[in-house]
Amino acid sequence: MTDPALLIDRKAPRERLQLDDTSWVDVVRRFAPDTDALFHHLHDTMAWTQGSSIREGRKVPDPRMGAGLSNDQLSAVPILHRARLVLEARYRIRLRGAAMVLYRDGRDSVGFHRDDEMLYLDKTVIAGLSLGAERPVSFMSKAHDERHDVPLGAGDLYVMGGRCQADWLHAVHKVESAGPRISVVWRWTSRLGPPSSSPTRVVPDAPRKRRWR
Repeated sequence: MTDPALLIDRKAPRERLQLDDTSWVDVVRRFAPDTDALFHHLHDTMAWTQGSSIREGRKVPDPRMGAGLSNDQLSAVPILHRARLVLEARYRIRLRGAAMVLYRDGRDSVGFHRDDEMLYLDKTVIAGLSLGAERPVSFMSKAHDERHDVPLGAGDLYVMGGRCQADWLHAVHKVESAGPRISVVWRWTSRLGPPSSSPTRVVPDAPRKRRWR
């Protein structure tokens, strides 16, 4: 049986994209060196469901699928269990379960938004492990005057921290062609500051783009 310590590369270099003085995104390439089997296992066995949103007074299906795993369920998946332990030690936080998003092809997407379901956004950590096809994740300031596109491949990790959820938006946009991709997401909030009182709406693309690495 594979040594769990080999499932995650704790020595993989961490690159920090400093969005502003208080918001940042860490990117770790090949954080999980071999995720093909994990991707196919999750893709084929999870009970994926499709949510919906209200747009222009109509309920429309979200262009992506979702699922979730508790910490007990994560413990049965060695790569994800190891990833959670490394994240908790590195960022000194406690994580409860993981949400998963399946983008079935290039037509699936999510527009610019922030994870304000956590309510308290002054200091948060949101980590996403990318599995499957490469897709860029975009970050845009709430003032819409700055945007960064970060390509993520299989096994890459991204971590949004600081005031990223309060002052920045993120998205996975439609692309002309792409295979399926799964994002495994852990969220933590310090519960500092006032609670968010206005849900995020999807906003149009920023006119300026920066492709980061």
